[in-house]
Amino acid sequence: MRTILIGITGASSSGKSTLACLLQKILPSTEIIHEDDFFKQEKDVPFDPIREDRDWDCPDAIDIDAMKQTLRVLSDPTKYSNNPKAVVKKTDKGYYDYGMTSTEPPKNDANFKNNEDIISNLKDIVNKRLLNSDHEQFRIFLLDGFLVLPDIELLNMFAFTLFFKTNYQSLKGRRQIRLYTVEGNVWLDPPGYFDKFVWPGYYTYHKDLFVNGEDESYVKDTGGILKKEIMKKYNVYEFDNNDDCDADNLIKNVLTLVINKLF
Repeated sequence: MRTILIGITGASSSGKSTLACLLQKILPSTEIIHEDDFFKQEKDVPFDPIREDRDWDCPDAIDIDAMKQTLRVLSDPTKYSNNPKAVVKKTDKGYYDYGMTSTEPPKNDANFKNNEDIISNLKDIVNKRLLNSDHEQFRIFLLDGFLVLPDIELLNMFAFTLFFKTNYQSLKGRRQIRLYTVEGNVWLDPPGYFDKFVWPGYYTYHKDLFVNGEDESYVKDTGGILKKEIMKKYNVYEFDNNDDCDADNLIKNVLTLVINKLF
């Protein structure tokens, strides 16, 4: 059985987790891996003395090595012995599945309220394609993460990557009402956290990948437009997901791309 890894990325609150959940409902044999589940323990997350708080939005806050080792084993079970930090479980069929219990809420707090009939119709389309195809069996793992694009090694692990670009105002409004689970406790951003950490982190680690990336106001307005050479070289496809976007059209467009790639 072939394993297909797909990256889903964007800034915090860009809708990537919600899109991943919708794709999981539509596509068979699909599991989600949340980058957030690889956060280090709070005591190991870098503390910024100038901003007087821990920086959860930098690469050093995440055990990226463990996450990559997990993806390697899922892609090729024979690599298990060389990746002892892989968070996987062996199945009775001899391959490995993702083995970490997620801290993500069971229902995403940024639910798009998609039309259920549309989701059902999209699922039917996928099932018909499967029935009419002699395509080999596959498992799909969706890696949902906010620090995918700056990591070339990670990008190269994916068959392709979906990037959801969202403007500053939409991101900030969504983020300010989100609740997180941190080591078993419910956590709400302290006042000003978005502008102190979330946006600066996103902009700092992504600006070199964007058209006019040196112009922060332009990135705020657009959410960041990827350079064409980046998209082509690493198979990245971008979708707008601002507050005024149509959620049903978005999932239709995303699924059309995914189907064309899978088949």
